[in-house]
Amino acid sequence: MEFISDNYHRRIVNTYKELLETDKKLRMMQSALDRQISDIYHTIEKTSHQDLDAIAYTSELKRLLTRRRVVKDEMARMKPFVYIARNTLEDVERRYEGALLKSFELRQQLNVTMSVEEVAAEMGVEGLR
Repeated sequence: MEFISDNYHRRIVNTYKELLETDKKLRMMQSALDRQISDIYHTIEKTSHQDLDAIAYTSELKRLLTRRRVVKDEMARMKPFVYIARNTLEDVERRYEGALLKSFELRQQLNVTMSVEEVAAEMGVEGLR
């Protein structure tokens, strides 16, 4: 038997996992851009003044810095959600496991086999899921 709480638990866990995966990808993107920017800086340092194509390097640096800013902006916008996901997911899992254990024990002790959907249908309540 599936409970309404199972559905919410699954959706919350999946959303939190998706948030954390998105954050990981954004951090990887920023890191890759940082490496490319660093490579340009190192190339500029190693290149003599006569051989330096300043316009090309400046243009490429501007392009990379703009992309890095876009990624950082999205990371900043995601930060509150990522913070909640990181700090809450473990707590949700722990609390939900405890609630499941208590529910299972109570249902066994009281020999309850009905679902809340059955009770809702009897009472004419719709839209619980």
